[in-house]
Formats: sequence, C-alpha cells, structure tokens
Amino acid sequence: MKPWAVFAVGVGLLTGVELAMPGGSARDLVYLTVAVAAVVAVLIGVRLHRPRERTGWYLLAAGIGSWAVGDLLWWWFDHVVGIDPFPSAADVAYLAGYPLFVLAVWRMSADHRRVVGRSSILDPLIAASCFGLVLWVVFIEPTWTAAEGDLVTRLVGVAYPLGDAALLTLLLHLAATSTGRTLTLRLLTTGFVGVLVADTLFQASAYVPALDEHVLWLDLPWLVAYVVWGTAALHPTMADHGHPRSVTGSLTLGRVALLAVAVCILPGTILVESALGLPTHTTAVSFAAVALIGLVMMRMFDVVRHLHEQARRLEVIAATDPRSGLENRRRLAQRLDERIDDDEPVTLLVVGVDRLREINDTLGERAGTELVRAIADRLVEATAPDGVVARIDAEAFGVLLPAAADEATCRRAHVVRDLLAAQFALSEVTLTVDVAVGVAGAPDDAATSDELLDRAVVALAAAREHPERVARYAGDMDRDGATASRLMSELVRAIEHEELVLHYQPQVSLSTGRVLGVEALVRWQHPELGLLPPVAFVPAAERTGLIRLLTLHVLDRSVAQAAAWRAAGSDLTVSVNLSARDLLDPHFVEQVRACLERHAVPASMLELELTETMAMLDPTRAVQVLGELDRLGITVSVDDYGTGYSSLAYLQRLPLRRLKIDRSFVADLAQGGASTAIVRSTIELARHLGLDVVAEGVEDAPTLLALQELNCFAAQGYGIGRPVPAERVPDQVADIESRVPQVLAADVPSQRSGPREPAPVVTGGAEERS
Repeated sequence: MKPWAVFAVGVGLLTGVELAMPGGSARDLVYLTVAVAAVVAVLIGVRLHRPRERTGWYLLAAGIGSWAVGDLLWWWFDHVVGIDPFPSAADVAYLAGYPLFVLAVWRMSADHRRVVGRSSILDPLIAASCFGLVLWVVFIEPTWTAAEGDLVTRLVGVAYPLGDAALLTLLLHLAATSTGRTLTLRLLTTGFVGVLVADTLFQASAYVPALDEHVLWLDLPWLVAYVVWGTAALHPTMADHGHPRSVTGSLTLGRVALLAVAVCILPGTILVESALGLPTHTTAVSFAAVALIGLVMMRMFDVVRHLHEQARRLEVIAATDPRSGLENRRRLAQRLDERIDDDEPVTLLVVGVDRLREINDTLGERAGTELVRAIADRLVEATAPDGVVARIDAEAFGVLLPAAADEATCRRAHVVRDLLAAQFALSEVTLTVDVAVGVAGAPDDAATSDELLDRAVVALAAAREHPERVARYAGDMDRDGATASRLMSELVRAIEHEELVLHYQPQVSLSTGRVLGVEALVRWQHPELGLLPPVAFVPAAERTGLIRLLTLHVLDRSVAQAAAWRAAGSDLTVSVNLSARDLLDPHFVEQVRACLERHAVPASMLELELTETMAMLDPTRAVQVLGELDRLGITVSVDDYGTGYSSLAYLQRLPLRRLKIDRSFVADLAQGGASTAIVRSTIELARHLGLDVVAEGVEDAPTLLALQELNCFAAQGYGIGRPVPAERVPDQVADIESRVPQVLAADVPSQRSGPREPAPVVTGGAEERS
C-alpha cells in the first residue's frame, strides 16, 4: 500500500478505538497519539514530495503540534494535577494554533508567487462578515456578557469563536483561489471544515443539554481533521499544490449562491430572534449591514471593471485572426470604411498565397500555422511603418496603405511579392510559396470597403495570370473574372464530353536532328467561346482544385495517344505538365502506375514536368514522390528553369533526369551576351550533374545552331514545330527530320514512316504553354 493509504487506514482505526473507549486518561492519550501522528505525517510528506510551497505545510504541522501540546497539557491538568483545565495553559496552546492555521491556509491559497484578484478577497470577507454575525449573536456576545466567570474565562471563551471566524474567512479564500481540485486540496478543506464543526458544536454544548450529554462524540470531527491532514500531506498531489497560478475570481454560480445565503443571514437573524421572542441584536446587525454594504459595493465595482475588461478582450478577439495574430477581414473593412468616409485615399493590396491549404493538409496544422505566421511577419516587415496587415481568407492577406493607388504603391506591391518569394525556413521543413498581389484603390476603384475588397480580389485573379504576378485593378477585369468562374463551373462537364483536346509540340535532339518526343499541351474546344488556350482556364483550375482532375485527364489521353503511336511503329515519348497539387496528392504515383498499365505503355515513354518552384514547395514530399516516379522508370524533368529561386545545387537532391531552360534565356542566345553565359554555365553544370538540358522557345536557325555549339541535348519551339493535333504529329515528325538535320549539318535518315512534305524554312513565332 502507498504511505498515504497506510496512514489513513492505520490512524483511522486508531480513531475508531479512541471513540469506542470510555472517557478517561487512556482515551485522552490515544487522542494525543493521533495528533502527534498527524504532525509526523505532515513533516514526512514535505520531505518525501518536496512541494514548491513548503512554508504552508510547516505552518500546518506547527498548528497541529500546538494543538497536540494543548491536548497534552489538558491531559496533565485533568488526570495528573486534578484541576479544571479551562481556562489554563492548554488554552494558550489551543489558541496559538489558530493563527498558525490561518497563516498555513493563506500560504496555500495565495502565496507571494500568485496573482490574486481582488474579488477572491472580497467574496470571503462578505461571507465571513455575515457568518461572523451568527457567531457574535450565538456565542461571543452571550459569553462576554455572562454573569459567571472572571475576565480571563470570558476572554478565552470569546477567543475561540474569533479564531473560528478568522479560519472560516481564510477557508473561503482557499476555496476562492484554488484553481485545481486535487485530492490534497479536498482533504485539507475537509479537515478545516471538521475543525469548524467541532468547535461550533463544542461551544454550543454549553447551551444545548443534548449535546453536552454526548460531548465525547465531539472528538470525532477533530480526529477526522488530524487523519485527513496527515493523509493530504502524504498523498503525491501535495507536490502540485501551491504552484503559482493567475486567479481571476470570476463570479461563478457557486459564488453567487454562497453570497446570497450569506446576505440573507442578516435579516434572517432578526426574523428568528423575533419569532422566538428573544431580544434582537439590532446594533450588531446594523454594524454588520454597514460593513456588508461597503464590501458589496466594492464587489460590484470589481464586477463592472471585470465586464469592461472582458468586453475589451472580446473586441480584440472579434477583430483578430487567431491563426496569424493579425487583424481579420472584419477589422480591415472597418479601417477601410473609416478612411473612405473621411474622403482619404487608400490602397488595398490583396496578397494571395497559392496552395496554402494543401501545405496545411500535407504537412499538418502545426507546419501550416507556422508558415502562416511567418508570412504575416514578412508582410508586416514589408509594409512598415504605415501599412496595416490583415488575414482576410485562408489563402489571402490584405494590406491597407494610406495612400492613393499610384506607381509608388504598385512598387510596394512588387516589394511584397519579392519578400514572400524567398524561402521560409520552418522548424521541420523549408518551403517556398507562389504569391500574387492584386492592387485596388479608393476612391478611384470603389466607394465602399466591400467594393474595394472585391475589386482587389479581382485584380488578384488577374495577377495570377500575369508574368509579374502583380496586377492593378481595371474595369475589364470584372468581365474576365466572370468568364473564369463560368469556365470552372463547366470544366467537369467539358472533360466528360471530350471538349478538351491535346496538341503536341516536338522536341528535337541537337546531336542527330531526330524527334525524341512531344510535349502535350491542353486546349479547350468550347462550344460557345471557341478554342481556348491553357491560360484561359488552367490557372483558375489550379486555384479551385480542379487541376487534379484536369491533370489526370491529360495524363490518360497522352498515354493513350503514345500507345496508339507505338502500335503504328513510332516510339515517341510524351511529356505531361504536373501541378503542385499532384505532388501533394498521396495517391498520385499509384494513379500514374495504373494509367501506364491500362494502356500497356512502358514507363520510359512518359516524361513528367514540374517547375522548380513546385519542387521547392515541399522538398521532403517532392523527394519522396519524384523518387517513386523515377523508380517506375519515368523521366522527371524541371520545366521553366531559371524563372524560380532554386539552384542546381538544390535540384541535384531530387531524382531528376532533365532540365528545360526557360525561353526567356534562349530568345537572345544568338546575339551573345549575358544569355549565352547563363545558358552555357547551366548546360555545363547540368552535364556534370548527369542531367540532360532541353532549350525551350527556339524560334530560328541561329538559336538552334548556338545551342548545338553549347552541347545542349535537345530543343523545342515554334522555329522547330508548332503544337499540332495528334493526327498531324507523324507528318510533322517526318517534316522536321527532313530539314532540321540539314540546319545542323547532319544528314540523318528518318526511321519513322509517313508521307513527307517539302521542308519549310525555320520560322519565328510566339510559343504557347500549358
């Protein structure tokens, strides 16, 4: 058994023995033994559990010890000396225990490390003043005015109820300030309640003959107090009691009931005395009423103050986004309305962070919250000192700038974009995010906060499709936004009705002039709007989550077409663009595997492209997914290299086989200069890392030759071949392989079947992308 259980059972049995014994010396010695055992138990408990608040326990042990000394002196005077122990030195020891108990309760309820609300003091004082009136009327006043007894006897008789009143006040304070209901606290409270009950009954026995006849049984509450105090000290929960806590003293239902009962005591005292025909204590009740009124007024002031503080806290909570700590959309709208109503110019930046929900779903809420707060910190830094930042949506932040929407504020939007484009080093992962910024101003673009927010959101949608990822609101954006919303509502139907068509653009080896494969580019043959390019619906599909469905559809159709070409004798690889959401989809790899098996196409005939920004979004997840794809035998390549913020040193950690240089570096290659140096260094470094390099955006023969001279692996662009429907690909392949080798000065015989047309010259043009 545990020490506390051994003590409770053992000393409890000893208490039963004491109660069963007749009055006399032996019984009093057993009583004294229980008291001494309680002192020893408290001291052992403090040494065993080492509580933070030890002073209170030592004071409790001293108080019990003082009472044990009183018990010993009582036994001595009563059974050895043979005189009446009341009043005597035993009463000095008993009365000395009360201040020790009071100090012990004080230390345990509100020590110097704890912040205690004023109400936690006022409530016990209100209750104690009312219960003190009862003690005055029933015990103190009758004892003091009794004809028999000398002054010492009356002083001692009055001191006991005063000690009980002080102990009651601190006991109520203990209940008011204790925030944890541990077994130790319950046992301590039970012991003190037992002492108050025993003292009250013992003093009442002088006036109630029935109690006086069974006065020996009044030992029970005192003995129970000793047992539970010792048990409380030995219980392990005593180590937690007395830890510093902030106590507010809120007005709970229990407190209200206690205060109501206490207040009713005043008129109840007069009513009971009148009903029994006893002299009424009008003066005592009046003094108690004055004290009570003062205490209640102070308590009401405290309640009002607490309500005001709570209202302020609720106002802050109502205006704050809990996840980021920033102001929320409601508070931002209020600020906008204030400036608009005062005819002051204001600019609103809406900063959209793509795939924030997916990051949260994949990495967990903890990482998602950490990223949101990191974004919030950078926004505050970027817009200081006059900007106000708020979180207005799960993936959007708002920035209020107290200035007109001019070039200066647009430049600040670019600063915000650039600052958020850098990597976020979280506690467990490093991420980058795609950011777009929509700009709108009042009074130029809107007359109310709601209009301004709507216009800035429309500008954000346009910014997501703009190369700079920043857009200022214009009137025609509303129409474009409505079109995008309409297309998203029709996309699923379009997939089901085969309205999406694929065009394929060839990729040519620069060492042989042969076509290695094609890149699949999706188009939408809309029944009303005609043939729509990818930019008209792919970005919106990315934002709404429909991109997953779109990607799987394009993947399935592309692999099916590769199977058809293979059956016709042309082993063309097909390249499909991925979305960042695909990397976050736990089922994506299995879906790719099933697609290849369904169409009986080798994994080596499939290439999957992702941008470097997508690869950096979640590096850990990217390594896992791309590694599984690579083990299947699929070629994984990085598209648009050079437009993000990664480096080849970082990308080498990914299982990549191919690198596609963005057209912006290829366009001026023939003229030399910086572009040539960038492309050359990229090709050389990629070759050392074991990566093939494909140049995008090749528009003319000089560019093609420059890439060949730099030992670039392959190229694609309008100068080589435009995207065409699947049925035109064989003819286009034959045409390319009849003319490109001549440009490269390498006469390569075609190994693919199909009719040939006269070789056209290499022409320029603007390339489309999916």
